[in-house]
Amino acid sequence: MKKKKVFYVSVLSVLLCFPLLGFKYSNNGVTSSTSSSDIEVSSTSTTSLESSTVVSTETTFSSSDVNDKSTINQTNDEETENQIKQEAPIAEKFYVSIIDKNYQLLEEPNGEVLQDNGENYQRTFAAQEIDDNGTKLYLLFSPEKQVGYIQPNSTEQVIGQEGKLFSETDVYGSINSADVTLFNSNFQANGTTSALKDHTYKIDGFYNHFDGKQYYLLKDVTDKFVGIVESIAVEKTKDQAGQKHSVNDYYSVVKNNQKVWKNFDFEELGTSEMFVDQTFNVKEWYYHFNGTKYFVLYDNSANFKGIVEEGTIQRASSPGGIWKTASQYVTITKNNWTIWKDFNFKNGSSTNNLYQRTYRVTGWYRHINGTKYLSVYDNKGIWQGYLNEDGAQVVDTPGGQWHSTNQYVTVTKNNWTIWKDFNFKNGSSTKNMYQKTYRVTGWYRHYNGSKYLSVYDNKGNWQGYLNEGGAQVVNNPGGQWHSTNQYVTVTKNNWTIWKDFNFKNGSSTKNMYQKTYRVTGWYRHYNGSKYLSVYDNKGNWQGYLNEGGAQVVNNPGGQWHSTNQYVTITKNNWTIWKDFNFKNGSSTKNMYQKTYRVTGWYRHYNGSKYLSVYDNNGNWQGYLNEGGAAKAAGAQGTGFSINKSVLVIKSGYSIWNNFGWKEKARTNSLINKTYQIKWYYKHMNGSTYYSLYDSSNGNWFGYVNSGAVRERRGTAHYLGTSRQRVMNELYAHQNDRFYLSTPYRGLSSSNPEPFLSPYGAPNAYGPGMNCTGFVAYVMRRSGGNLNRISGITQGWGSYANAYNWRDALMRNTEYYTFNSIDALLKSGKAQKGDIIYFDPVWTDINYDCHIGIFWGNRSNENRIWHQVLAGNMQSHIFSGTRFSKIYLFPQD
Repeated sequence: MKKKKVFYVSVLSVLLCFPLLGFKYSNNGVTSSTSSSDIEVSSTSTTSLESSTVVSTETTFSSSDVNDKSTINQTNDEETENQIKQEAPIAEKFYVSIIDKNYQLLEEPNGEVLQDNGENYQRTFAAQEIDDNGTKLYLLFSPEKQVGYIQPNSTEQVIGQEGKLFSETDVYGSINSADVTLFNSNFQANGTTSALKDHTYKIDGFYNHFDGKQYYLLKDVTDKFVGIVESIAVEKTKDQAGQKHSVNDYYSVVKNNQKVWKNFDFEELGTSEMFVDQTFNVKEWYYHFNGTKYFVLYDNSANFKGIVEEGTIQRASSPGGIWKTASQYVTITKNNWTIWKDFNFKNGSSTNNLYQRTYRVTGWYRHINGTKYLSVYDNKGIWQGYLNEDGAQVVDTPGGQWHSTNQYVTVTKNNWTIWKDFNFKNGSSTKNMYQKTYRVTGWYRHYNGSKYLSVYDNKGNWQGYLNEGGAQVVNNPGGQWHSTNQYVTVTKNNWTIWKDFNFKNGSSTKNMYQKTYRVTGWYRHYNGSKYLSVYDNKGNWQGYLNEGGAQVVNNPGGQWHSTNQYVTITKNNWTIWKDFNFKNGSSTKNMYQKTYRVTGWYRHYNGSKYLSVYDNNGNWQGYLNEGGAAKAAGAQGTGFSINKSVLVIKSGYSIWNNFGWKEKARTNSLINKTYQIKWYYKHMNGSTYYSLYDSSNGNWFGYVNSGAVRERRGTAHYLGTSRQRVMNELYAHQNDRFYLSTPYRGLSSSNPEPFLSPYGAPNAYGPGMNCTGFVAYVMRRSGGNLNRISGITQGWGSYANAYNWRDALMRNTEYYTFNSIDALLKSGKAQKGDIIYFDPVWTDINYDCHIGIFWGNRSNENRIWHQVLAGNMQSHIFSGTRFSKIYLFPQD
């Protein structure tokens, strides 16, 4: 029947049969009506499915399905009436999803194939079943138009307009909108996504709805249904961490013993104990699929420090961190440091007028720069600013810091009070002390601004604290003694240090030269010279030294000796000090084996030599005992012995002839070549350099950046397993027929699986292996990833072709070559389980390679486990054809 005629007859069938049948499609099937008034006739006709985006699955059909360009002769012509009676009624419409990726959509039954480039795959349409001369087809409609005809077996009939649920695997989504409708499992509105905003869920599948929108079915970490939401509200990802939320905020770590993660594989870096009270920059956060919110921490230099849970940290309003309340007193110990008004570090003032005075600290901040800043107030409650904690010393009382001294005073005030403590409640009058002389061992600069002397009588009985205004320092019989507590470095090599002021009993300074000593006081002699009273670090008095023979230094570190040299840190957990109080230091753990610049050194009072160490950015690291470092010839540092085989993997790197950066070659022509490294250097520039040696002749080749090479590994390591797992597999079947006696099947197709089918676990192809298939099956069954073979070479036969194994393993693993089986056995290199490969004689007509597993209990035992023409066997070592070379690929 002609298409046009069929269409006309079908339309007429609608007009004639519907009034008689009077039915409509609903969820309850076809229902009859006694009146033709149940059929509505639209005044507008079109070929599209009008108003098809509806909630109900009930579909009512009207004369709008008729093309208004066609007219039907309303006659009683008998032939036309007979044709009408032979036509079946128009079938009800329903919904289908296209499930065949290779579907064909026809413009008309038996017509041209519509070229839609597969864009309708997995989409949902309204459908009507038609019969085209005995062939069943579906006529598809979108909300806007008729789409075309399709074979029913390319579709799947669905219940509702949402269509088929297409499953997703390992796909996640973060909700990025708060006002999108959330549907329940019946596709009924169930509120909005406001409560789900930013959360990450598993996308269990998706619907391509008849309305043209895509919807995701979401589940939580317990696999519990969450809801169905339109895809525009979801940011899709393969990462369980979910959507990255970029911010630029500051947080301080407030909880101890919380996990700190390296990545979202949850590799641990440690606990928050190492960061507690520190401040970090947070540049992004994630709402993980596991339901936890994670923040990524960076330090002041934008270096990644770790990932923590939300509850581990507290947001700060500035880089200064969060406020920590305190109530303590400090004495300012730095004379010309800066005390800041804010954390922009632009508005500050000198501590010159604060030096040796005592102040109150009400709290502190741990700044993102790593420094602790104290909030300092004077005794009138006036805020002074923020001071680096290293510029002050915490003291127990408002009395301030103890300053040791050794002097004498005469009390000059008759009725002042000398106090027993700094509460100023327990004291006594100076009436009985007036004009008497006492010894002062030290003093305090009190929070109230006054200096208080600690006074003792001649029997060593402590008298109390006296305001310095109540006494005057006096001379002693030896000429006026000037007590001090300072350090000097002896600068004269052969001067005399005297035992008394008769200048008859003395010794040379030769053994004291460049060493540091303590000076407890001095005299200004009648001869005009100043003599220092010198002690060594054990408290032994050395004598009186003319001040011209020594240099006064600020601390027990001694005199500065300028130099310009490089050192490599050789001690892993020594302390590098920030000052010579030896209280503020850090471990050399992160400096170990790295190279630094030394600009000078001190010979400390304790007898040790301390190096002043700087990194490659010019940042001072601290003072390091010279025993913790080795002097290097240059910025490359000290060489460390190593013995590894490496493979050149990157081009564009220089091979250096020396560390003066004289280029010898480039790596461009060395890709996939193997070298030995016998030394490596941790250069001051932060890079590691390997000293390369030719693997064939042992000749030195040059220095190369470690980023240009990769360490060669054993076969098992490269394939992702271990020698032990391989041996466990082989030992388990060395005496049964799991592998042994499996028949030989020669490589004859690019599909490798027919050749990996042992007796013990045959696949669909039946038992049969070639030599490579046996090795491949053992490695795969032991946990090896054979894609590391096929993915590298992409050669014919994939991992069932021994040539592919040779090429992949030569590029990525350690191996040895031999010219004979005897040389292999004498080498001592072979271990049970290693892979043996025989390279063919390429000039032979029937050349072929062979591969198997060394099965000797000793390195010189002639045994192999392999697949040969006679089947799988353990035998003496041989290849079925002549070979030119033997490769031994160790498992580790």
